[in-house]
Amino acid sequence: MNITHAVSEEIDCDGLIAIFNRQKELMEKYHDIEKRSGLLQTEDCPVNLDDKRGQARIKDFSWRIMEEVGEALDAYEDEAHFKEELIDGLHFLTELTILSGSGPDDVVWDVPMDNSLIHTLYEQSRTTKEVFCLIPDLVMDLGMMCNCLKNKPWKQTNMVTDKNEFYHKLRCVWADYFAILSTCFRENEIVDVYLKKSQVNKFRQRSNY
Repeated sequence: MNITHAVSEEIDCDGLIAIFNRQKELMEKYHDIEKRSGLLQTEDCPVNLDDKRGQARIKDFSWRIMEEVGEALDAYEDEAHFKEELIDGLHFLTELTILSGSGPDDVVWDVPMDNSLIHTLYEQSRTTKEVFCLIPDLVMDLGMMCNCLKNKPWKQTNMVTDKNEFYHKLRCVWADYFAILSTCFRENEIVDVYLKKSQVNKFRQRSNY
């Protein structure tokens, strides 16, 4: 199964909430798979942001996001493939956010009472720049977010994470990522393609892909 076989889904909540809810479903199965492979740094969810293993998991997901962006850029001439890889990155960003103990309300700067979360995030992030001009901002903010996590594997003294700064940078990363998405997606496409790709991922889980 691939994304062309997936169907559009009707949702009864805000699009960003739907994305977070679906990612939580996917996480449960993937955590078991990673545990069996010996590559699950910690079973905690959310992770302990002051713990080396929790920090390693956040950094792992940060790199997974960048790998998907790299795959997207490699497929830039193929619009459908380019979009799908960016949505894969959104899967990892959403899971990173859940692992950090945050939810959809936490990733937008300001949410008007009469506006949806995903609409607010999309509108705040829209840009006329080309996608290649936006990648450095994402790299910078992901790097600075991870730099809040000071407990390296080789470090023998434990440091408490500046969580306010970490979550501030996480919001910056979401703004950066939606700026990238806004160069090629219409607002209502993001949730649709995310849910379609999640159907593919669920199929892969069932079929031991």
